[in-house]
Amino acid sequence: MPAFLDGGGECGALIKARDWSDSLGPVAGWPVSLKAATGLLLRSPVPMAMLWGEEGIMLYNDGYSVIAGGRHPQLLGSRVREGWPEAAEFNDRVMKVGLAGGTLSFADQEFVLHRHGRPEAVAFNLDYSPVLGDDGRPAGVLAIVIETTARLRAEREVKSRAARLAFFDSLSEAIRDLSSPVQIMSETARLLGQHLQASVVAYADMEADEDVFTIRGSWAAEGSPNIVGRYTLETFGPTANHALHAGKPFITRDSLAELGPVEARALLDLGLGATVCMPYHRAGRLIALMAVHQKDPRDWTADELGLIAEATERSWAHVVRVRSEAILRESETRFRNIADHTPVMLWVTDETGYCTYLNRTWYEFTGQSEGDGEGFGWLNAVHEEDRPGAERAFIQANEAQSGYETDFRLRRHDGNFRWCIDAAAPRFDASGEFLGYVGSVIDVQDRREAVDQVRRSEEQLRAVIDQMPVGVALARIPGGEILVYNQAMDEILGHPFLSGGSEGYGGYGGLDPDGNALALESYPLWRAVNRGETVIDNEMIYRRPDGRIVSLLSQAAPVVGDDGKADIAIVAVQDISQRKQAEAHQQLLINELSHRAKNLLAIIQSLAQQSFKGDGTAAEQLARFEGRLGALSAAHGILTREKWEAVPLRRLICDTFTAVRADDDRLRLEGPDLMLSPKSAVSLAMAIHELATNALKYGSIGVEDGTVTVRWRAEEGRLYLDWKEHGGPPVTEPASRGFGSRMIERGLAAELGGSVRILFEPDGVRCVVDAPIPDHG
Repeated sequence: MPAFLDGGGECGALIKARDWSDSLGPVAGWPVSLKAATGLLLRSPVPMAMLWGEEGIMLYNDGYSVIAGGRHPQLLGSRVREGWPEAAEFNDRVMKVGLAGGTLSFADQEFVLHRHGRPEAVAFNLDYSPVLGDDGRPAGVLAIVIETTARLRAEREVKSRAARLAFFDSLSEAIRDLSSPVQIMSETARLLGQHLQASVVAYADMEADEDVFTIRGSWAAEGSPNIVGRYTLETFGPTANHALHAGKPFITRDSLAELGPVEARALLDLGLGATVCMPYHRAGRLIALMAVHQKDPRDWTADELGLIAEATERSWAHVVRVRSEAILRESETRFRNIADHTPVMLWVTDETGYCTYLNRTWYEFTGQSEGDGEGFGWLNAVHEEDRPGAERAFIQANEAQSGYETDFRLRRHDGNFRWCIDAAAPRFDASGEFLGYVGSVIDVQDRREAVDQVRRSEEQLRAVIDQMPVGVALARIPGGEILVYNQAMDEILGHPFLSGGSEGYGGYGGLDPDGNALALESYPLWRAVNRGETVIDNEMIYRRPDGRIVSLLSQAAPVVGDDGKADIAIVAVQDISQRKQAEAHQQLLINELSHRAKNLLAIIQSLAQQSFKGDGTAAEQLARFEGRLGALSAAHGILTREKWEAVPLRRLICDTFTAVRADDDRLRLEGPDLMLSPKSAVSLAMAIHELATNALKYGSIGVEDGTVTVRWRAEEGRLYLDWKEHGGPPVTEPASRGFGSRMIERGLAAELGGSVRILFEPDGVRCVVDAPIPDHG
């Protein structure tokens, strides 16, 4: 099994054991890019998942299996749309952007997932980036998944409690100097309306006989509230009447059915059909009633009802002049109760910087005894190397009476130190006097480690990208300034990216088909930056600074962010010069093959016509034809071995000669190494064959001591070749020339573009060639 799965934990073992024939195929046959990316994520301590291919086949590590919950291990190898159907549309977008080469990032992204057989509200920090395949194109999407559900819930709870504390502080401050019930209820109504997005539409106070209520409405109107009508307690019906006497709020919507038509109409006209009514009591006697109406009608929550009840209780405390100590004690108790149950470490100081309070969470975390952290004792829990900086940051902020934030290592109760963030805001009273700080300390060790892991993973991915042969660059939209480019891009272009924006792209070395400078708007990255186009498989010619001309294949596209806008564009470039050269060479070979096939058939036809006419028996004619055909075959064999590029003259003579006579001990060769073009080589091989055949039948190599000497030289661009037979029978010039002689003198001369003469000298036949040195191309 491939070694990249070893050491991959439980998920690595599951991937190794799984049958992938229905999706990705056998593991051993996976693309190199898929193996590398899988090995990287399996060894990462950060929860990571990869969605491979158009269908998003899921591969993930042990950290992600915890997030998958009860869906693991069935989720492994599934298609992401089927694996997480409740997030199908979200993952469709991820796949679309990732496979287009884009990236996505989400902070505290919320979902409702069924991880344990029930719907569960969860939140994650998510980062998605494309994974390039072996061809340099996006083949999958890599996801880094950090669950933030617990932190988000805690932050919201703290924020909600803080908002309630702030509301009650503002309520107490607003009605501090008010005395009449109408004034107090009016101010309470205003603050409640702001806090609950509601309005107080009516107020009723009991008249002296304690049986009739005067309802005043339209709090939003200027001036004194107008009197709408008078009603008895019974007007509200038995259910509401019971709630009123019990001092509990009631929803009039549920009580209208018990009212008479006139009374119900009057209350509905006030908007009381969607309100909560809150009674005021003094010494157990009902004296007043306030109705809070929703601006956007919906069901009241228990927290909202409790807030209304608590607000009215606080307001009444002012009416009976017991606000100061009671509210202060209640507020402090409530704050301590909330603070001691929040998962965040909270602290309070006075104006001198003396810490007057640390919540229970601080002491549970640090292991300090109750009270040890007060004053400046909290510094004893800070790491000794970070202690001076933490103290200096606090003192400087306290002197400036400004907010501050710092980080340090804090000793945990088990003796280990954890990185924490300490942040605080100054407190001021109504007159602007500085009262000290309220601050919080949050353990961010896990987050720092996760960030470090992500950074290391990004560095590893960047290192992988830098080793890839595909050049990649990112540019800003709309300016076009280059933000990032990798080493491969530098090497492909032959220089770093130029500074400046897209208007300077014309300074690059692109060429049009006529060899002129490429138009600015023809650059793929310019089109992606300025027109928002996606450019695929764009081929272009590029002149590097060293003068070399290369062929490039470019892909460019804008990257759309979470807001639906494109802030960056990406371009990927490959050097396809070798491929284009191979394609051109292949086409040349095809054309050459077609041409040579036609010529070969013509030559064979001519050989057949000349070999099978004239004197001789059928067997002799056949032998002549087979010999000439063999010579032609031998020449083509040499050309095939040399890939039809150029043939050494020495080898051509030797191979053609030995095709006629098995050994070459009669052959003498004198001349420099010289290469012939394919066309010239075939013609010369046929001539050598005819000369050797005649020498074997009638000339020097047909007798025991005869030899043949072939000399050649190259001078001033011309080839001089001399074939001479020695030691054979006496030679006389024939009365007529045969096919072989005519083919040598006429055919070879025409093919070489020079002159060829056969001389029948008494001591042996001689053939003299004078022709331009043929082109090797």
